[in-house]
Amino acid sequence: MDLGLLNKLSGPGFSIDVDDEVLIFRFDENVFDSLVDLDKRESYFQVMDAIDDDPDIKVVLSFFEPGCLDDESYARYLRKIFGADIDLKEIGGSAVLRGNIDRFRQLYFHYYTVKRRVASNKIIIDGLRGSVVTPFFGETLSADLRFSSDDMRFSLAHKKYGLGPSGALAFFLPRYVGQGKAMELLLTVDYIDAEQALELGLINQIIPAHDFESRCVALGKEASKLSVSTIKSTKLLSSSYMRELDNYLEAELTLMSQSSRFPSFAR
Repeated sequence: MDLGLLNKLSGPGFSIDVDDEVLIFRFDENVFDSLVDLDKRESYFQVMDAIDDDPDIKVVLSFFEPGCLDDESYARYLRKIFGADIDLKEIGGSAVLRGNIDRFRQLYFHYYTVKRRVASNKIIIDGLRGSVVTPFFGETLSADLRFSSDDMRFSLAHKKYGLGPSGALAFFLPRYVGQGKAMELLLTVDYIDAEQALELGLINQIIPAHDFESRCVALGKEASKLSVSTIKSTKLLSSSYMRELDNYLEAELTLMSQSSRFPSFAR
């Protein structure tokens, strides 16, 4: 990997390490701000593109600091982009959504990241801790493997604000639990804890908090023992639904932003 590119991305929001054949992203409490920071976001996209061209990287492991994706952080972010005085419960039916560039940039970040992770020829692993709100709940289902701490829970926080299930959640969830169960979860459930997520097949393993990162890295290194050809062929065959995903993400981007016309600089 280009060390200059890694250093450019490291800072508030993200940091990157490489441990043997495992590249490790760490997302901190500034991650929501980074979604609309054009320079930071562009650096992240460049790193994601560079990863696939790096023969020395087989696994991409992402850690999310406890609290960085929780309900409070999400609410704080929504107030930042829509205005401190807005009633969050009214966002979904409000004109503030229409034409909001920061909202579009957040949606586009997930749009790009989901597509890039699915199409990647690397093994994508997420390490989840604390509460994980809707858009990142959807995004993490695009990973190949998900490990969580025992205090992790998925929060369908979008319903509190009258918003739809972004982050491709409504696309991926039926693929894990079936259409009927997915609709039940999306419409009637507020939280899914780690044990429930494991039972539903939404995560692969629960790991104790005291050695969470070291265990995740060890599991990443174990996965990296697979040959490059096995990883590439498995990823290619398992992503045969990419055209369907493309169509879904285009529709989600338009629906969730309530506009099909945005200036090119927003992307």
